[in-house]
Amino acid sequence: MPIRRQLIRALIKPGNTLPAFVWLFLVFNQAVNSGYPPSPSTIGLVVINSTALVLFMIRRDASKVGTPIEGLLAISGTFTESFLKDAGQLRDAQLLPTLVQAVALAGWAASLATLGRSFGIVPADRGLVQHGPYRFVRHPVYAFEALFSVGYLMAAPDASSALLGSSLAVPNAGIIALWAVLQLARIVREERILGGYEEYRQTVRWRLIPFVW
Repeated sequence: MPIRRQLIRALIKPGNTLPAFVWLFLVFNQAVNSGYPPSPSTIGLVVINSTALVLFMIRRDASKVGTPIEGLLAISGTFTESFLKDAGQLRDAQLLPTLVQAVALAGWAASLATLGRSFGIVPADRGLVQHGPYRFVRHPVYAFEALFSVGYLMAAPDASSALLGSSLAVPNAGIIALWAVLQLARIVREERILGGYEEYRQTVRWRLIPFVW
């Protein structure tokens, strides 16, 4: 099928468009939870999540999809960090956390661009990507997202967020810790879905951090 027809078909597919509209929650929530005027990091996050929204719309069909439990795990891991709060601290952050976030955002953007139409949230096989950042670690999107979280926590260590409008205030460190647990479990489950993954794992040994894991 010509690429133009593939893209049109993807754009009108409910399985792509409906999750994309849900993804808008991330874009708006990050903007609302940030101080005004927004920091460069917040603007970068909005741009990245807007890019992810577009990839959602044009992604190719999956040849294999994970279980509902794996889907719930992936969605929880994705949306957990949308509750991070900076209360304007990112805008006034010192040089080191700002640089950490800038490097993370650049790597995150490059990894998403490389993933292209294989992008997804729920574990699914849309084609194994092995070039670009994926030559060095098997999950560069998560790796750079984790690096950004480190920079975020450095910039706003004391901020907390009231979850879902409740009186329970959860500090950023707690939100990031929960996100990390969910993502680690998600990574292990994701790797069982992709075809040809055993050969890829032999070529690229490390999941997130070279020489560590």
